[in-house]
Amino acid sequence: MHRFIRKIQLDWRTVVAATLTVLAFPPYDLRFLIFVSLVPWFAALDRTRNWKQAAVQGLWFSILMSIGGFHWVAYVLKTFAVVPWPVAIVGLLLYSLIGQPQFTLFAPLQRRLLLRFSGSKTASPFLVLQLGFLGALAYCGLDWLLPKLFVDTLGHSLYSAPWLRQFADIGGAWSLTFAIYLLNETLWGFWKFYRTRDEPSAWPVVSRLKYQIGFVITLFVAITIYGVKRQGEILELMRTPERTVNFGVIQANIGDIDKIAAESGYRSAATKVLNTYYGLSEKALALTPRPDVIVWPETSYPSTFRSPSTAAELALDQELEAFVRRHATPLLFGGYDRSGGKDFNAFFFLRPSGDRGLSGKDDLEIYRKYILLPFGEFIPFAEHIQWVRETFPQVGYFGRGPGPSLHKVLDFNVSPVICYEALFSDFVSEAARKGSRLILNITNDSWFGRWGEPQLHLALSAFRSIESRLPQLRSTNTGISGLILPDGTITFPSALFEPQILNLAVPLIRPTPTVLTRYGDWFPKFALFIGWIGVFAVSCLNFRQSRSRSSP
Repeated sequence: MHRFIRKIQLDWRTVVAATLTVLAFPPYDLRFLIFVSLVPWFAALDRTRNWKQAAVQGLWFSILMSIGGFHWVAYVLKTFAVVPWPVAIVGLLLYSLIGQPQFTLFAPLQRRLLLRFSGSKTASPFLVLQLGFLGALAYCGLDWLLPKLFVDTLGHSLYSAPWLRQFADIGGAWSLTFAIYLLNETLWGFWKFYRTRDEPSAWPVVSRLKYQIGFVITLFVAITIYGVKRQGEILELMRTPERTVNFGVIQANIGDIDKIAAESGYRSAATKVLNTYYGLSEKALALTPRPDVIVWPETSYPSTFRSPSTAAELALDQELEAFVRRHATPLLFGGYDRSGGKDFNAFFFLRPSGDRGLSGKDDLEIYRKYILLPFGEFIPFAEHIQWVRETFPQVGYFGRGPGPSLHKVLDFNVSPVICYEALFSDFVSEAARKGSRLILNITNDSWFGRWGEPQLHLALSAFRSIESRLPQLRSTNTGISGLILPDGTITFPSALFEPQILNLAVPLIRPTPTVLTRYGDWFPKFALFIGWIGVFAVSCLNFRQSRSRSSP
């Protein structure tokens, strides 16, 4: 076994680092581990002999973290793509090769430029700070630039840290990633110097790292102070909101209508699904306080709405409209829209007759999903390739909507978000700039099982409320539904795979502009530019100085 591990060049320190990093994220939520999780990986890189070996350790980190944190990819392939378990596991292994590409690509630079100088006894304290600071920026920028399915980063592990997460309204989760990476670099540098010190005292080690240690302490103190102050401000706004609106969120525990249709036929299945939603909605409307609005999740309406192609579909539409008229309550629901020969994953805002939307012309507004899930709602570059469509008929091949927009609910504006779109901060920020007062997030996580993805998806979505300082109402088919407050607190989370009614009082606070809302993902762009140029410039300068000192 030992000989096999040596052959594949898997360092046990990389295994430890990947394990600690996975445990810091949902569903395990041991967030304190993220502050030390990269230290063993740096130790593994320090033992490599060249950039190729460093890249191998980066690749192993990516593989292990992807398998540990995204093991549910195999479950999706099994349930959604309907492939045998061996094929699903192979798919997970293939995904793990590219799941966290930043580690593979950044490992050689981390070894070459950062660890060598931070481990050198001749490196000045200021040079150590420069390389640590610029290296953390370079990592952050690369992490943002490279495509990742779930748009995750190290900073997202702090979604449940009440004070630290507030910093995300300045630079998003990426700014927290920078702080985390720099702290891990500093701890590694201290450990490296301490182990190779020439005298018993640890003071020379502190002296050698004094600027970097001082900067990291100052940074985290500043983030904490800002977080305490900012959270206090938001909590005060929530205590005295401009108004409170009651929403009835319906979680019917119906994720896949095809399973029901296989037993009783599609028409019967559609009727059964809608009757379930009608029954739960009527129970919600009987609660006190009575909901002002009812919300159903993504794809809850099992057909296209107001574009029927059969008499049965027309009857379903008429029944739904009669339900809304009878209860005189707006119904917001996910379904399908058809236009121009294309189908769309859509969010419908249906109001009782006489109520008008932003257009002032109709009782119905439709939002069409803009950011589609790759390989679930489309296959990149395969829209017009017939054999691909025939091979993967379960993929939706949906059309794209126009992008972020506002829609009227009662007398205030909301921004709709469908499932995957909640992972993109710029998408929500644009709607917040337009004047949204509430993020309405409908999601279907039923394909992903009970453990891993539902918890992670919820955690990543919570950052959209922190960044925009907007409450977020989350309605899902099988969980986790709930209310995310403007400070990022997740309240009233529903149980997974259980029917549930959430009667939620949503506070609409005074609009609170943030740096991230105004400038979008400015921090990772800044990190990418300054980090990579800075590392190159400092390295060149240090190389020239080293040559001049060695010249006779």
